[in-house]
Amino acid sequence: INKEVLETVDRIYFCGNFGDPLLNDNLIEICKYAKETSPKTAIGIHTNGSLRNAKWWADLAQSLPQDHCVYFALDGLEDTHALYRINTDWNRVINNAITFIGAGGDARWDMLVFEHNQHQIDECRELSKRLGMENFSVKHTTRFKDGKFAVLNEQGQQIDTLYPSQKSKEM
Repeated sequence: INKEVLETVDRIYFCGNFGDPLLNDNLIEICKYAKETSPKTAIGIHTNGSLRNAKWWADLAQSLPQDHCVYFALDGLEDTHALYRINTDWNRVINNAITFIGAGGDARWDMLVFEHNQHQIDECRELSKRLGMENFSVKHTTRFKDGKFAVLNEQGQQIDTLYPSQKSKEM
């Protein structure tokens, strides 16, 4: 995107339905280019936060314009998070968020609520404040067919079943 076009853009969102934006090896360079070319263009990144190392996260914070935020998809605490976020490591996500915030990044906690983690909302909200996150958002999902959500492995075999939160059932 050239300068003339980029200067007309208010906000860029990096958000994947079938993949995490952090899989793009050029994400930091893209953010640097946007920041240098059009510093007033805001950037938002939605991620599960489990990828990359601490240096990468510190570099990301420095590559973003002043108006930015990274939304970390943290669906509960250590014991419940990976039930939906398969193959993610809760401690790694937390450490990546801490590194990002420590390097000047604006982080937000987005929590999908299910039956198995709805009891953790208050504790997650409090933890987000202690970590220095700018916002905590609860999302009651309607991603259920027939009142349940089948969790599949890489071979397409069902390995678990998740159920909606009480509020999701009422939606």
